Amino acid sequence: MVTIIKNQLLKHLSRYTKNLSPEQISLSALRGSGELQDLTLDEDLLTDLLELPAWVRLSSAKCNRASFRIQWTKLKTVPIVLNLDEVHIALEVCTEPRVMNPGAAGAMPVPGKYSYIHKVIDGISVAVNQVQVDFNCDAFTSSVQISRVTVESRTPEGRKGDLRLTRIKSPDTGQLLIFKELEWQSARIEAKAYGDAAANLPPLRLLLGNTHCRIVIKKRLSDCAVTGSRLVVRPEPLAWALTDGQLRAALACAAALAGPVRRATRAATRAAAARKIEEPREQIQSRASTGERDLLARMFAKHDVRETSYHLLAPRIDLHLCDDPGLGRSEMPSLGKGGALQVTLVSMQADLFPYHKASDDRRHWRGYREAATPHSQWLSQALSTFCTSLLDTLDPRPLTPSNKQQSHQEKTEAPVSNGLNHKTTATSPQAAHNPSTNVTSQASPTRTRILQQLSKLMTTCLVLRIDDFTVNKVSTGSKSRETPRPLVSAEKATLPGDAGLLHAELTFFYYPGDVCFPVPAPKLYVQLSPVRVSVDVPSVVWLSAFLPHVARAVATAAAADDQASYIDVRTEAIMPKLVLEAGPEHVSQQRDRPKELHICTARATFTNVRESPRSNTAGTRADLASIISCVRRAAPRGGEFPCSPDDLDPIHEQFLLHADNLDDIDRGSAISPELLWRESRSVWCARVEPLWADFCGARATNYKPAPLLDATPLTAWLYFEEGFSRIWVIGRTCGLAGLQLNHYQLLFLLRTLERVAEMMAWLAHDAARQPDGDDGSIVAGIVVPAVELTLVLPSNCPGQESSRDLDSVPLDSSSLQDLKLGSEATMAPSMQDRDSAVLSLPAPIEVCSAQPLPAEEVPPSPGIGFGGFSSMRRGLTSLVTSLDALGRDDSRSDAASTASSDSERYVLVGLAAESPDDADVAFREFEQGRMSSGVEVAAEVVERSSSPSDHSLASSCRRRDLISTCTWRLNNIHLVQQSAGGKSCLRVAADDLSTDECAAIPWDEFQIRLKVHYAAVGSQHDVVVDCDSL
Repeated sequence: MVTIIKNQLLKHLSRYTKNLSPEQISLSALRGSGELQDLTLDEDLLTDLLELPAWVRLSSAKCNRASFRIQWTKLKTVPIVLNLDEVHIALEVCTEPRVMNPGAAGAMPVPGKYSYIHKVIDGISVAVNQVQVDFNCDAFTSSVQISRVTVESRTPEGRKGDLRLTRIKSPDTGQLLIFKELEWQSARIEAKAYGDAAANLPPLRLLLGNTHCRIVIKKRLSDCAVTGSRLVVRPEPLAWALTDGQLRAALACAAALAGPVRRATRAATRAAAARKIEEPREQIQSRASTGERDLLARMFAKHDVRETSYHLLAPRIDLHLCDDPGLGRSEMPSLGKGGALQVTLVSMQADLFPYHKASDDRRHWRGYREAATPHSQWLSQALSTFCTSLLDTLDPRPLTPSNKQQSHQEKTEAPVSNGLNHKTTATSPQAAHNPSTNVTSQASPTRTRILQQLSKLMTTCLVLRIDDFTVNKVSTGSKSRETPRPLVSAEKATLPGDAGLLHAELTFFYYPGDVCFPVPAPKLYVQLSPVRVSVDVPSVVWLSAFLPHVARAVATAAAADDQASYIDVRTEAIMPKLVLEAGPEHVSQQRDRPKELHICTARATFTNVRESPRSNTAGTRADLASIISCVRRAAPRGGEFPCSPDDLDPIHEQFLLHADNLDDIDRGSAISPELLWRESRSVWCARVEPLWADFCGARATNYKPAPLLDATPLTAWLYFEEGFSRIWVIGRTCGLAGLQLNHYQLLFLLRTLERVAEMMAWLAHDAARQPDGDDGSIVAGIVVPAVELTLVLPSNCPGQESSRDLDSVPLDSSSLQDLKLGSEATMAPSMQDRDSAVLSLPAPIEVCSAQPLPAEEVPPSPGIGFGGFSSMRRGLTSLVTSLDALGRDDSRSDAASTASSDSERYVLVGLAAESPDDADVAFREFEQGRMSSGVEVAAEVVERSSSPSDHSLASSCRRRDLISTCTWRLNNIHLVQQSAGGKSCLRVAADDLSTDECAAIPWDEFQIRLKVHYAAVGSQHDVVVDCDSL
């Protein structure tokens, strides 16, 4: 008996192994156990049977010992257990996608209806003590050691249980869901890069702790074919320390794999998508009662895998980046012994959907809220524009009157979520009663075929969401041990609690099968919620030396990939904040001296895609042409002061070509996927709507914001040449820009400019050390229609409550609020001292400042000008209102497991008892971890800068302090900042300069008139206002 079973087992296993003999098999039939030793598997056959990616080939597979145990009387409820001791696998990278081995077709099982034997095989549990995977490539070698690997069938809640509760069968669609869980205790990854560029790079070493993988497999009962799957990987919190050499090694390995993976994945994705499009929707008959059928159908629908997807749920990742001695380390004295930067990512979720139909909605994507993010709307607009352009290109014939009637009806039909409409030949109700109209109302055959092909458009979408992240300031060994302070941190208090910090989507388009037809360009959409970015000189200098040194490892590979460079990019930042902090010279006794300068905006966008010409907004080619015209008109004549013959022109030739639509890429007339990738993507548009600046931290204002710059929109166009070494910028603000300064705020700005100059000097010094660093350049030209700079001074008429020159006072920004002047160290007397007969200026105070660099190393600091914006209040209010109105999406259409077996009633009772409304336990636990992220980390309490919409008369100080003001008015300002060849200069030109003074005015009255003045300017759209009109 044992011999017969052993021979049968040897007969089947010999197809998958090499040199297997009966002596290697130990079997006990009655106990249902056995053991195999020294197994060598057929690598060529397993490569195809396992359906490995086409860019990798299995070169060796061995197992020293394998044992199994079968409980014959409990096969329905207890799985077969297979234990493996040590498994060694060797993989090789294929430069070109490998072809299917013809001999593998005979070894594959013949498709058949899902039966009892398939249930037994699907329920097998596997346990491996250790897995060793060696990965060989021309550019690198790597090894992965995984310990304590288990693969088991689980219930929908991730618990062990009856095998009948780990499957669910649909009574209507003829499909089956199988639920598995893969777990390993630890994993160690090592990689070593080769080649001239990686000769001195250290090996990369990464450690992974306990990791759980939830797997859902969807099969068809008629032929056991796998129609879909979902893989959810959830590791434990990770903490990695990486040097710049290890990062360069990792990037070099990734660059070596990028080419083969891209070529193989493109062909495999199209083939798999073609099979999914042609899947039959079979209906089967079930003997269950109607009630049981309905319950099973609901269970299956709740856990169904509508499309294949892969997910990574990382609760926390801590990265510690360290610099090695060499070019990656700055020569700044405080960084001479090296530094480290800590990056913390909290609740990171990465989702990959390789077979998503472009016309389908995304409501079944786990945790994805279409209404809460603009990505779906951006994609819908882009697809609609692509469809229109494709029809105009391939079918340029004008529509006949009857065709126009049908085209009107097609537009009135309800489109799908992403803007594609599949109904191509419908006729209107009027045409149905008119035979002559019916004959001529059909669309052209070309148009019909185009629309039919567009209906098959597929996408591969990668979604990255991060709930929170923090980048701490660089720490050095020379500093005393102190609490890390954030360099970049989130300000989630300004948005609803369920809103994520970062949402990015990368989308690629293709057609199923081997079809050569135009597709939209790849698209990268990024939305960033409120973040606070601090300007720390050591951290900026450290990053400027560290990042270019790391990025140089993949510069050659990126330059060789021309197709990857064409991509539509749109990024949006909501309420970001740039913070300039006071240095060690801050004197706490000066009550008017601010601690921080906040540069804020309600919304900032950065894109290389042009807006529709019909839209009357910034970002169009017409807007670029208008800015070019403004810069030319405001610029001084060539050769006249302040210009010189060697000055760079901020208007690059590419700007002129782009504005006139003359920089399109010639793709030819042949049908190809890149046929419509004609528009140049080298010119970028940045919009800030609006921009304002506030001083914060002064005791005289009760630590509330004091305005520096009134809100104004800014539009800038950028062109990069030779990477980022040469940059051209032109921009324009709108309306009147209001600035206000007192003595101590001016001191803060001067000290800040000293630190910025020091930082720029070190940046230039480190850039000159790079071996391939050439003399880069940057030139920026900005046009500001008008600027009013108000200097707030102590009053020279201390007993006077008003002045005859009151109406001539130029008023400052409407965003001024709560400016309380202090006692002796303030610019104006306090409330208690306002009736004093004598007002004395504060005595000079000595402060300590940072030691500047030598004069020959410090370039001049650039200057920046801003303008005014009158309608910011309404825009910001509507933005916050719309964000607050976003509700949590309670729909949970993701899958978890339900079971099905011969005993349907048992399955229904078991599932009803344990299955909650939420579908997948992995996602639910991850979201619960986001809501309660463990221990809260205390942070320094900092007064949050409010937006200009928060400033109101009710919140302003009610005071009668007398101040005097001096206002300078400049019209049609032309600013050019140029840095090239180690030199920097700032050129300023204006049409006229006028000044106004007011000897004395009460502070609260000044604020009231200020608001009235700017309200009048905003309503009349005037840029030059006579002060006598106030």
